[in-house]
Amino acid sequence: MRIKSILCNCLYRLSQARIFKGLCLLCHQPTDADLICSWCAEELPLLDHYCYLCGTPLAGHSSICGVCIGSPPIWDRLHILADYEFPLQGLIHSLKYQRKTLAAHLLGKMLADMYEHNVEDLQRPEVILPVPLHWRRQWKRGFNQCQELARPITQRLGIPCRADILKRVRHTPVQAGLSKSERHSNLLHAFRISPHAFKHVILLDDVVTTGTTVSTLVQLLKASGCERVDVWAICRTQLRGE
Repeated sequence: MRIKSILCNCLYRLSQARIFKGLCLLCHQPTDADLICSWCAEELPLLDHYCYLCGTPLAGHSSICGVCIGSPPIWDRLHILADYEFPLQGLIHSLKYQRKTLAAHLLGKMLADMYEHNVEDLQRPEVILPVPLHWRRQWKRGFNQCQELARPITQRLGIPCRADILKRVRHTPVQAGLSKSERHSNLLHAFRISPHAFKHVILLDDVVTTGTTVSTLVQLLKASGCERVDVWAICRTQLRGE
């Protein structure tokens, strides 16, 4: 018993001395922070001031870019962290293809934190709807990365996640590498929506590329009675052929 007591006391002192620390998901060095060290956090290429419809960086006090003023997308707001580039690109890849779900905890928490700090919106969304995977792809991957991203957002903001509203009913080739017209054809009749009563929803994706997938789902949601659909994603690639 005395040895056990001494061991427990040593472990407690070591923990108080901050010798036991987590590892940063980016540089893999010890850190006292939650999954990312302060140095890596400061170097993240997060977007500061951008068009709230397409994510284009803006100067001055404008909130919408000229392109979106003339031809706005079908969604009502785009909430993102950054462009699809290093190092967030690597985190997303590790989540989707290496099953490193801790990346989803970090990225989802960052998305929720940025929303709380930067969005002056008194009307909080009612629900999070993750972009669905076809059951075959989800079975092969083992999870839906968008559902994993939703977990820390729900914990932080208290907005529930419903993965039963949107369903992908047709198995399609991956969108990556397809042209915009091919993406549209690829998603024809690919989704189905269940009855619901939500008016203001978050459509959560990992990356918005051409916007084809989210546009298809936003159309379904608005046709089903949604009055406002906010698209949330970790990153966006260049939209509108920038």
